[in-house]
Formats: sequence, C-alpha cells, structure tokens
Amino acid sequence: MRREVTTTVRVKLHSLTERKARLVEREYTAFQDAVHGDDDANLYSATKQQAGKVRSNKNPRADTDQPVVLRNDCITIEHDEDTVLSSWWFKLPVYNPEKEHGDSVWVPVRVPEKDTHLFTDECIRDSELVQRDGEWYVHLVCKRSVAVADAYDDVLAVDMGAKWIAVSTLLSDRDTTFHGAEVRRVREHYKQLRKSIGKRKVRSGAKVMERLGDKESRTVEHELYQVANELIARAQERNAVIVFGDMTGLRVDNDEGRYVNDKTHKMPYAKMANILTYKAHLDGRECISVKEHNTSVTCWRCGSKNTSREVQGRLECHDCGLDDNADKNGASNIGQRAVGKDITSPLSTAGAVVAQPETQVVLEGTSGEMEPANSPEDVGLTLSEGSPRL
Repeated sequence: MRREVTTTVRVKLHSLTERKARLVEREYTAFQDAVHGDDDANLYSATKQQAGKVRSNKNPRADTDQPVVLRNDCITIEHDEDTVLSSWWFKLPVYNPEKEHGDSVWVPVRVPEKDTHLFTDECIRDSELVQRDGEWYVHLVCKRSVAVADAYDDVLAVDMGAKWIAVSTLLSDRDTTFHGAEVRRVREHYKQLRKSIGKRKVRSGAKVMERLGDKESRTVEHELYQVANELIARAQERNAVIVFGDMTGLRVDNDEGRYVNDKTHKMPYAKMANILTYKAHLDGRECISVKEHNTSVTCWRCGSKNTSREVQGRLECHDCGLDDNADKNGASNIGQRAVGKDITSPLSTAGAVVAQPETQVVLEGTSGEMEPANSPEDVGLTLSEGSPRL
C-alpha cells in the first residue's frame, strides 16, 4: 500500500550579485502589486497567472505580503560540485525589464543535506519565494510516493481537545499518554500579551506586535511537531496503526460562548492532523481519521450516552457506573470505532488491517468473569492470559 507524502524544504538564496538581487526584489514587489489588483504589473507570465489565482482564492488584505508562487515547470534545482561559490543552484523565473519579457536567473542556494535526495524533477511541485528578515528563501515543495504497512498489532487512538492537543490511548490495554501542555501554555501566554498590548498607546503597541511577528505560530508549530514525534514513537513500540478523531465542522453551529469558543475554536487541530499524518506516512505507518461525533459523551464500555461531566476532566456513566478520564474515554471510543465497533467504515475498508494476535490479553474480574483488556482500572480487574482469539 502506498501513500503520497509532501515535504517542504526551505532553501536559502545567498551570494546574489547586485543585478540578481535587484531582479528578485523587483519580481517580489510586482507579484504583490498583481495580487492586490494591478493587472499591468510586469511579471514572468506563469507567475502572473499564479498571482491571479492567489487574488481570487485568498482575497488577501492590502497590508499583507503573499509568497511568490513558482510554477513547477518553470523552476529547476541542480547540483554542481565544480563551482566554488555554491554546489547547489536554483533556476528562478523572473521578468527582465531590459529585455521586456520573461527570463530566468540561476542563483546559488544552501540546502539541508538530509533533503537532497528529494530534488528530482518528478518530485518537485509548485513552490514559493518568500522574504524573511531581509533574506530570500524558496520553499521547495517535493511530493513522492511512500510504502506503508497494511497489518498492525495494535491501535493508537488519538483524541484532540482544548486542554491537551492530543491524548493517545493504545486499544489493547488503554495505556494513555497526554500530549501538548506546552501548546496550551504558549497560546495562553500570547493571548495575555495581546491583551496587555491593547492597553498600551497605539504606537508602542504596534512596535511590540511588529517585534513579535509570527513567533507564536512558529512556536506552536514546533510543539506540534514534537507531539507528532511522541505519537509516532508510541506507535512504533507496539506496531500500531494511528487513528484520530476528525474535527471537521467543529466550528460550525457550535457556539458555546466566548470563553469556551476561544479555547476550542482556535486550537490548531487541522495542522496537528496534517503533521501527524505526514510523519506517520514517512514512518511507513497508516494514519486514518474517523468520525469524532459523540465520542466525548459516549461511555466507551457500554456505549450509553446517559453520561455526565460534573467535572470537565471526568466522565461518569449512569448505566454501568464508569468513572473515567473524559479524554481517555474519547480516545477509547475513537479506537473502537476504527476497528469496526459502532462505525460505518471499519479500518479494514480503508486499506489497513489490525493483525489478530495469537492470544487475546484479557482481564479477570473479582467474580471470576473474563473481560476485554481495555476495561477500566477502577473496577478492580487484574491481568491474566486469555484463550486464543478467534
């Protein structure tokens, strides 16, 4: 089984001559003009077409800069050990005002050594030219096919929430880990910082915001990658397929008041899901989303919705007496849905199969009855070996 994986590699332009630096600056400025409505801006023809798409699709604000979109059939990156200035060169399409038509320049670039194997013509897709702190970078997008396994020994279920960006539970024994406390801390820090800036004078507040830039988003994204790495490591230990709750539609018709909305609607669930899926596929592991609806209010043990959460972090079932961590309960429901319990699209239909172990680990209750291994710890069950699972 194969999956498409997209990797963005940041390459830095360096040692530009005055002429090349001037052409790059002119192309970037003309692209901003075109994006914001100047149909007469002189640009490389393919780049001008991309500017029109950005304007119609994004409708960007007048005070924001947009990355210059470089069409993949107009760019090339090549390796040349014989040049002293740089061993990697990038062909950048630009408009040449002297010739009054499109042209291209070869610029020296620095690339991460670990990503050089990606630079083949069939892998490179539309990319972007960006400027940061006076330096020029190309975000080179590389797409390739990777093989992922189709049989697993366990299921790692991931529930995303407002308190923890991810809570992961292994379906076989409900071993649970809570991830992402730093994401919540960073977001709260910058929220309070923005409040304090709002109380300042306009000029001093604007200076602080300019100094901060996009530091919050970059810090949060770093933490999301750390969480994804932790989840992949957990899945590797048990040879587990990864499943997570699909949060699509969370913000639609879900107004819980300003305080709750601020905590739930602004959490980067989609970015977390994208990073996790990307990392899993790179590891050769399947990563699948399942419907998240009602997983937080359904008892994972008996399936009843006759539950309550008098304390936000705990879920109580009034039918079977379950008293469990609410996020752990949600993750358990997501895992159970993935393997075919209370789900319309079982995991097997998505192309991944959970391998059947020779022996089903079960728990022996105090009255001698045998129960599944993922029964709650608070009912006094102890581990024992079960009979072969059919």
